[in-house]
Amino acid sequence: MQIKGNSSLSLNELKGALLKNEHGAEFRIHDFYVNLDDATKVMVAIKEYDEEGNLMDGSCGVYLSDIKNWSIQLQRGFSDE
Repeated sequence: MQIKGNSSLSLNELKGALLKNEHGAEFRIHDFYVNLDDATKVMVAIKEYDEEGNLMDGSCGVYLSDIKNWSIQLQRGFSDE
């Protein structure tokens, strides 16, 4: 499958996607939000996996622009739901 350059996807469709950073750590996208003092920067709320492969409680936020080198696997929902 090839994705064309002008394709788009709602951010809601990315919720539950599996992310992997440059060091191999895995995360799930939990949500998206913007801080009202700078709504031009989209934040991604992510949940990390623990050593046993379970999603950890709580989430942390990273800028969407900061994860452009991470890999993503589109999946609907979380694996523990």
